[in-house]
Amino acid sequence: MKKTRVFVFSAFLFVLFAAKSLTGIDIIYEGKTRLEQREGFFIDFPRGFVVTEKGFVIVSDARAGDFKIFDAEGQAARVFGRKGYGPGDFVEPWLQDYKNGKLLISDMGTKKLFIYNIDKDLNFQQIKQTIVTSVLEARLIDEKDKVLIARLPITDKNADKAYVLFAIDMTNGSRDYLLPYELQLGEGVKPIDFKKINSKGNPWDIPDLIILPPWIYCDYYGNDAYFIWTANLDIIKIDLTTKVHTRFSQKTERYIQPKVSSEYKKAYIEHNEEYRNWNKKMSWVCKIFANSDIVGIVYTNFDNKTSRWNSFLQIYDHKGTFLKEAPLENFSSTYERPDIYYDRDKKTLYCLSEESIGTEGIYTVYKYRLS
Repeated sequence: MKKTRVFVFSAFLFVLFAAKSLTGIDIIYEGKTRLEQREGFFIDFPRGFVVTEKGFVIVSDARAGDFKIFDAEGQAARVFGRKGYGPGDFVEPWLQDYKNGKLLISDMGTKKLFIYNIDKDLNFQQIKQTIVTSVLEARLIDEKDKVLIARLPITDKNADKAYVLFAIDMTNGSRDYLLPYELQLGEGVKPIDFKKINSKGNPWDIPDLIILPPWIYCDYYGNDAYFIWTANLDIIKIDLTTKVHTRFSQKTERYIQPKVSSEYKKAYIEHNEEYRNWNKKMSWVCKIFANSDIVGIVYTNFDNKTSRWNSFLQIYDHKGTFLKEAPLENFSSTYERPDIYYDRDKKTLYCLSEESIGTEGIYTVYKYRLS
């Protein structure tokens, strides 16, 4: 009987310690690095950035059609790519992911998805290419020749409906469809007839959910993919094998659920400035990431005092248990969806901030370690 009691008590202590250590995850601010801006290195319109093992910061400049590379101190190192349609050219590049010397790049202008190798001397070499339309976020899947893709709801010729999340084999082009569009909007939502929406008619007949911004985000760990829509703090977890999905979330007091009022809809239909003002009254999810222990999301709120967007980090375990929420200290952005990169191996979050001083754009990378 004593041995049984000792075993039960030891098991209880182990569970208690494990729970305490996980819920006690700290978000440690480790400083910031300002990126040098000079002739040939002015960042015009950033669309994604990554940080390599040696600390090089690679920023995709969608307007210039190139990639600006900075060293660990933020000094300009080199530029790769150029605007155009030829070999090595890009029209509107978005830097989606980086793992083990591989860069994942989408080009909205050419509807292409690329994988590049980058060596220690910062030389780029294209190793994979395929056609994918309307990519909003993508992730390299470790040790597989596959990419996880979140995109606008488009019905492929081989699919039975519009999917917003799928995995693509970069060698043979085969696709594994994971999440149909209606599940992005919620459980029990009927599929939307896009042909009816696109036809000429009363704009007031557009479903309210269509008015909310379309941005979606994804990541994965192990055999699970994670998906979230900017307009709803509702994490969807999908088993990559069975495609069974579950949901979890914690809408805290800080989080302001986006919703569509008649005034908001009117501003959307008329494309006036009030639409932006309505957006400033709500919270917007801008990142989801996962590692062996946790699932994290970042959302933003507009601060009327500073006229900038502040970011908040939520942390869950893989079962969906809410662990904590905290502001990202010192970091703010001009936009509600700032560029954020998560290094899974180092358990480090990097956030790109931008501001203007006169006519000069200032770009700074903020660093947070999760421990």
